[in-house]
Amino acid sequence: MQETHNCWSYSMDIVDPDQRTQCTPPNDPSTCKPLYHQPGATKGLAAQLNVTSGRSCAVVKRLMRADVSDMKRSTFKARCPRSMSKIALVVHPGEDYHFYREDDDGLWSHKDGSNPVKRYDADGNLIWNPRTAARDYRKNGSYLNYKDFCGFWCVPRRRTITLSR
Repeated sequence: MQETHNCWSYSMDIVDPDQRTQCTPPNDPSTCKPLYHQPGATKGLAAQLNVTSGRSCAVVKRLMRADVSDMKRSTFKARCPRSMSKIALVVHPGEDYHFYREDDDGLWSHKDGSNPVKRYDADGNLIWNPRTAARDYRKNGSYLNYKDFCGFWCVPRRRTITLSR
């Protein structure tokens, strides 16, 4: 699961046993890459993320809603309905997007690519609020700075959500 599930599937609480890696050629493990779930994939729109202009708050928000039309805009302080929980979206404009999810204890966690789930920000502090968390990972050897905060949403938790087709 760690290798094949990214921030989008983690934030949406998706465990997809069919999520796999792709190897080219098929039997050469050294060429394998994870086929991560991407926003918009259920409607065949995920390719919009492959261009620089696609990695923006506006585009990722539109693709999220294409996949999960019953998610609801929220705020940090608002409580989600009983059958939902909260996620947050941030963007490094033109480079990448990233999702966080609120945990049962009110803290936040996230999963970047094939890395383990983390509950801390770029400064190593527990995440109380993704809007105010340190999101500039350049000081940690990365090129990513998720400077654009895109918002909070309440997402369904008591039904099966499919992120691919």
